[in-house]
Amino acid sequence: MNGEMVESYLRDLIANLTDSPRPDWDSDGDLPVAYKGTQCYARVIRAGEELIVQTFSVVSVVDYSPELGEFLNELNRILVFVRAFHTGGQILLENDLFAHDLNGYTLSRALTFLAVTTTDFGPQMVEKFGGTAQFDPSIIQEPIIAEEQPPGLYL
Repeated sequence: MNGEMVESYLRDLIANLTDSPRPDWDSDGDLPVAYKGTQCYARVIRAGEELIVQTFSVVSVVDYSPELGEFLNELNRILVFVRAFHTGGQILLENDLFAHDLNGYTLSRALTFLAVTTTDFGPQMVEKFGGTAQFDPSIIQEPIIAEEQPPGLYL
């Protein structure tokens, strides 16, 4: 599968899911995606022979501490489709999709898992460990409803 084709398709899917213009790559090489009240990002990476679409959200800009490490380990123990970790002074929530599985439904589900996890655990992380929240705190007041049949473009 061609990486440029996947990148173009990913931009089309994001525009379709968010009902907005095709996003442009930011200075970090990521596509910004405002989805269900959460600022997410997407990128295409190569892992060996596979192309992977990573989606992630930045929960907080905060320094690492042993207590934060314990919290993230516990979070990873209970999370199923999202992993949480600290890197570069930030707490990230992330999940991956194989590029050959990418379509409107799988991208919508990946972004929904990120939004729900950010909604459920982001405020706790900011309250316990400080830092600067990188999500809209009002999202905790609005339930996130998963779409049964999100708009889809299929490759």
